[in-house]
Amino acid sequence: MIETTQFTHPITTTNATSLAAKPKEVARYVYKNKDGKPICWKIRYEPGFYGKSKSFKWQRHSENGKIIDNRDGCENPLYRLPEVLSGIETDRNIFLVEGEKDVETLMKLRLIATTTSETSEWNDGFTQILSNAKVVILYDNDKTGLERRDRLCGILYGRVKSLRVVDLPGLEYCKKHGLDVTDWLNMGNTVEQLKNLVQQAPEYEPPQDEDALRVITLDELFALELPEREILLEPFLPSQGLVLLVAQRGVGKTHVALGIAYAVASGGIFLNWNAPQAKKVLYVDGEMPAVLMQQRLKMIESMNENHPAKTNFLLITPDNQTQPMPDLSTQAGRDMLKKFIAKCDLIVIDNLSCLFRSGNENEAESWREAQEWALDLRRQGKSVLFVHHMNKNGTQRGTSKREDILDAVVVLEHPDDYTADEGARFNVSFSKARHFSGQSARPFQARLIYENDTHYWKISGTAEEEQLAQIANMKKMARQSST
Repeated sequence: MIETTQFTHPITTTNATSLAAKPKEVARYVYKNKDGKPICWKIRYEPGFYGKSKSFKWQRHSENGKIIDNRDGCENPLYRLPEVLSGIETDRNIFLVEGEKDVETLMKLRLIATTTSETSEWNDGFTQILSNAKVVILYDNDKTGLERRDRLCGILYGRVKSLRVVDLPGLEYCKKHGLDVTDWLNMGNTVEQLKNLVQQAPEYEPPQDEDALRVITLDELFALELPEREILLEPFLPSQGLVLLVAQRGVGKTHVALGIAYAVASGGIFLNWNAPQAKKVLYVDGEMPAVLMQQRLKMIESMNENHPAKTNFLLITPDNQTQPMPDLSTQAGRDMLKKFIAKCDLIVIDNLSCLFRSGNENEAESWREAQEWALDLRRQGKSVLFVHHMNKNGTQRGTSKREDILDAVVVLEHPDDYTADEGARFNVSFSKARHFSGQSARPFQARLIYENDTHYWKISGTAEEEQLAQIANMKKMARQSST
């Protein structure tokens, strides 16, 4: 079988004579499988064809032994694979270079090196082969070489035993046809110098940029001067808070969501809850007709002494758009809200079914995009109130995974004795209360009353509490009469 040969040659500049010269085979690189069986080979010509400084041609044997000028259907291993596998077993450094010429240069110096058949080529199989290898990357000092170096570092970091990148001193950058390790050695540098450079090279670490993860120690954490976590609405909605409001259809979700938003925007009071100071609110409505939204907000305004500043309450509602409302399950949909979210402290999403339309709401995976978005908004200092439907079992509809990241879950339910002619009357309770408890977390009942041309909310204990209070009062009166 044809064996690999390599010719060392000095650096030369292509001139008119070499361009006119006949292409000449200077090396033949045999690719073998892990068992050492030849698969195909690449022939290097200098000068190359059609006036090029170098050219390459692939060849293989057909089943009957005929030489064919291609490698179609051939296995595609790393170059010098048997030697690479042996080097990994004996814990040798594996030099990853850009071409077969450089591999042969290093192999002659009793180093182990490899490359791929094409400069831009890499696959997971190559990574798996090198998973237990001490990899050293040597790159050509040109645009393609630098891009390949960075790509390989990104692929191999954390997936090989160790990873080092060696910068060869004295090689000037050139946009095309930059110098390589063979050129560096031909300049008079030695293999001992190369080994010393490898030994001195630190383990590769990805460059730190805006997108990189940051790790801090306990001492660094304790030394941080962090602002106190504000409360947007006492007791359940903090800054950077994620809250879910759930109820069955027709109970009063939008009444409550709008009341919360208006209180936060105005620094006012809603039900049993108080907003210490006014904050900016973005309310994204997915289904309410604009005329009803207008009526409800006018009603809310009439019930409050505090009113939001002009830009403190921003509303996005379907009837006011020239296109469908964004699907927040998609990045494109979420991007449509970015410039508005940037100006606000609280974002109200009313409701999940209308605004997160892709995927199956009963599957945890479908909630992943919304969860990552919510956590990113928290990182930016934003709070989010999600409005969602309740199922027949009295819990929020769909995957329970939604509740994992939430600070609070507010539940609205009609009392057992509710009748349709009562309008908005419901019990308010918390099925999750992460940072508050006791009296603040006690359930209560709210009813929207309209009398004397005025709307107001009547707050009381729940029907069960009222009944217990009546029983206790009756027992008290019975004891007093007996004495």
